[in-house]
Amino acid sequence: MPGSVKVKVLSARDLPVMDRATFLTDAFVEICIGSITHKTEVVRKSLNPCWNSDWFCFELDDQALQEEALVLKVMDHDTYSAHDTIGRVYFDLNPLLSPVIPDV
Repeated sequence: MPGSVKVKVLSARDLPVMDRATFLTDAFVEICIGSITHKTEVVRKSLNPCWNSDWFCFELDDQALQEEALVLKVMDHDTYSAHDTIGRVYFDLNPLLSPVIPDV
């Protein structure tokens, strides 16, 4: 049975300095499940970026929900070189498949 996962990226705090010239960071977030990737906009020159993004929607089948993790990667945008990874976090999606049984 297919399902959907919706992700909204709000903000980050106290990011490390990634640009030594400005002592700031040009941050964005990559949101990945399996081979599907979405990206927020780049917030330039901030160590406390606020994206307050739209919802990113992933339509997945049960197998993908069981096997794939939701990965959020905070990245530093570089114009003339590869983007730098600031950090990442993995979320197991299996608990989303567990039925919730209300207390009666």
